[in-house]
Amino acid sequence: MKSLAAAVVLCLAGFNLVQAQDAAAELAVLTRFELPQTSPANPAIHDLLDKYVAELSRMVEKNTASELQLRCFSARKNILELLATEGYFTPQINFISQSDGDGMKVQIQIDLGAQSKVRSVALDFSDTAVSATLQESIRSQWSLPAGAPFRDADWTSAKKKALDNLVEHSYATVKISQSEAGITPPFADLTVVFDSGPVFYIGDLQVQGLQRYQPWLLERYHPPQKGAVYQREQLLKFQRELQNSPYFSQVTVSVEPDPAQAQAVPVTVLINERKEYDFGLGAGYSSNTGARGEVSFRDRDFINDAYDLRSVIRIEQLRQIGYADVYLPPRLTGYQDSFGVLLDRTDIAGLITSTSSLGIKRVIPKEKNETRLGVSFVMEKSSVRDGETVLAKALVSSIGWSWRSVDSQFEPRKGAITQFDIGGAARALLSDQNFLRLYGKYQRWIPAGTRDVFILRAEAGYVMAPDSNGIPEDYLFRAGGTNSVRGYAYQSLGIRQNNGVVGGRMLATSTAEYVHWLNADWGVAGFIDVGDAANTLATLHANQGTGMGARYKTPAGPIALDLAYGRQSQQLRLDFSIGIAF
Repeated sequence: MKSLAAAVVLCLAGFNLVQAQDAAAELAVLTRFELPQTSPANPAIHDLLDKYVAELSRMVEKNTASELQLRCFSARKNILELLATEGYFTPQINFISQSDGDGMKVQIQIDLGAQSKVRSVALDFSDTAVSATLQESIRSQWSLPAGAPFRDADWTSAKKKALDNLVEHSYATVKISQSEAGITPPFADLTVVFDSGPVFYIGDLQVQGLQRYQPWLLERYHPPQKGAVYQREQLLKFQRELQNSPYFSQVTVSVEPDPAQAQAVPVTVLINERKEYDFGLGAGYSSNTGARGEVSFRDRDFINDAYDLRSVIRIEQLRQIGYADVYLPPRLTGYQDSFGVLLDRTDIAGLITSTSSLGIKRVIPKEKNETRLGVSFVMEKSSVRDGETVLAKALVSSIGWSWRSVDSQFEPRKGAITQFDIGGAARALLSDQNFLRLYGKYQRWIPAGTRDVFILRAEAGYVMAPDSNGIPEDYLFRAGGTNSVRGYAYQSLGIRQNNGVVGGRMLATSTAEYVHWLNADWGVAGFIDVGDAANTLATLHANQGTGMGARYKTPAGPIALDLAYGRQSQQLRLDFSIGIAF
């Protein structure tokens, strides 16, 4: 054992092992390696090396002195290579051995030394076709500037970003003709030379897989125009729009970067079409309207002209609804038009309503924002339980806007969404009452810590009218329930009338909620909701609901299960929802 320990020390000093006279030097001894918690001092580097050392010691092996010398030599070489990728080129590495029961433990102690930093960056272009403006843009966006720590991963990433930037600007065959990182510890001098190749221009679309639909349908999704300068982002945008359409399940848009075709490079579009018909059966539960079952049918080529028919019959405990909507292919302007019919019956908070409506709608998308225009004719029959039946009809014109700026559509943690709608009707145009309805909603997500989030929500509405007579309930306001004021039954906050609650002409609700995520999927939340619906500001009360809940992440958004106490109702209620951002 002593001879082997001595051999290790010699090995570490210079890897010059003198043959020991003692025959015990060639005895095999169980040996394991370990990395002290404080060596090296940099925690990130320690974690990197700890994985290597753990693999090194994964199997405890018997080693003779000569075998251990070879293992130490190999370990030192590998550690030097690992540290070099992080910019440490002059580390001091010592192996300290000591007896460990029937074997030997070898500690690897490391002094990192100074991390090399970038001293100079030279980015050059072998092709004069690259404009001075673009060259300056590449240099200004270089992500490993002078003064930055030199890491191999950052060096590779910086070159890739620069190449991607050139590809985005029409150079489909750009490559790096020279790449050099001159290391003189503690400095690194970087040199990169780009060979841009020719400018590429868009040629013909070569579409494969289009069978059910006519080629004009692709034109509605803004393909790159023939003769335009090639830009990869434009091809990716075209691919995303086709992929997100109702007609195609898989889309690939690409070009072959052949310099011989640079003047008119063909664009290959590979398409898999979705099935024309979908038939579905579903079941579920909502704390607002109870258990439900539904049947759905969809025809993506209705009347053989790429009209998208979507229809549903849904039976819930408190609501029964059937609708059929037809979405037209988007126009060249990007406008999305639709029309539809709806039959809806509800029995909620003592108010029974039966509604029939016809409507047309246009959605005008613009990046993350949209404008909505619509006209609908609504006929409604309503009655408070055991009360008289009231009829109302309205031809409602509406306009709405949504502004969306969040980091994720289904799991936002940062950003905000704003919605504002205006709708109105006039007695002179098939309506029982003159009214103007204003509604707004705002929701903000504020990140807290590494993964928690603070959520603020506010909504307000007001109907300008002499009174509520003749206004369909859909255009009045009630509050309570999931996504409103938890701790109160769904739509139970409003105007109390006999044995039920009817809608008021004024609404105000707000929410403050904190979600703490325990891990990647599960979280807990605490919240307070305040709000009411009424006819006047004087009768609008600050009904409060407070509680806690559980959260579980799904691809469709977090599932929320909340237990809330209504301060005014003095009741506990369980609310269940999927927390999709409105």
